[in-house]
Amino acid sequence: MKANLTLFFLAMFLAAAFIGWDWPNIAKIMPVYVAALPGLILVLVQLYRDATGSEARRGSGDGGIDMDETYEVKLEAKTELRRTLGFFAWFVGGALGIWLLGIVITLPLLIFLYALVEGKEKWLTSLIMAACAYALVWGLFEYMLETRWPPGRLFG
Repeated sequence: MKANLTLFFLAMFLAAAFIGWDWPNIAKIMPVYVAALPGLILVLVQLYRDATGSEARRGSGDGGIDMDETYEVKLEAKTELRRTLGFFAWFVGGALGIWLLGIVITLPLLIFLYALVEGKEKWLTSLIMAACAYALVWGLFEYMLETRWPPGRLFG
């Protein structure tokens, strides 16, 4: 089963590299140079490891650790439901915020509120995290790369 997944990723990364190779350099930076080529290298390493069985030998007492530990955690149904509904509430709230206010406003606001409410961070820490998110979204994309995010419904 693992080999099928590896072959699937091999096909995807090969297709991405092949399709994007003739694009202008500025257009193929992310899909080809940042995603497809490093992905191909990692897939080839995994195929080599699968073919030689190096993973099986590594865990056979030569000092390696087992990274696939499993834990049996039982939560009350009420706790599971509360966490699930909370996750979807944040997700839907973020999607609605992006739709109404736009990503430049919503993402920092969502990070601030999530860190404050769910993460129980201090106000200052939450504000710093939100400021960093704003600097990334606005500073990198809008200012440096001149990519304009669409405004939300309230501002558009």
